[in-house]
Formats: sequence, structure tokens, C-alpha cells
Amino acid sequence: DQLEGLLERVETEVMSNPGDLEAIRKAITSGYFPHCARLQKNGSYTTVKHPQTVHIHPSSGLAQVLPRWVVYH
Repeated sequence: DQLEGLLERVETEVMSNPGDLEAIRKAITSGYFPHCARLQKNGSYTTVKHPQTVHIHPSSGLAQVLPRWVVYH
């Protein structure tokens, strides 16, 4: 309800398409931009906003996959 109210206030059309994964990815990434990191050649990640080295916890399911980008919280 809160998000819908904010969208109406800035005159943005409220619409939904659960199958549009690209739009969902963009929304999450833009909201968590300060918490995005890119994979480096050495296997670590560097944050985007303030370059800092971060690592995926070894118990995480992502530790075996090593995606090119991660969004964390």
C-alpha cells in the first residue's frame, strides 16, 4: 500500500507483470545499488559505490557458483 501510494504521488503508472524477470532484477538492483559487487579475476568481489573487497560466505549457495554480479543485504 505504501509503495502504491508513493507511485501515485509521483504519477507513475502502477502495473504488474510477475513474468518480467528483467524488470524485477532492475528494480532490486536500483534499490540496493550501494550493495552491489562485481566479481574480480582473483575470485573476490569489489563493491560498486565505494570500492571495497567483499567475499561470499563459504556456507552460501553462491560460493560454488560465483556469479559475475551480486546484490547483498
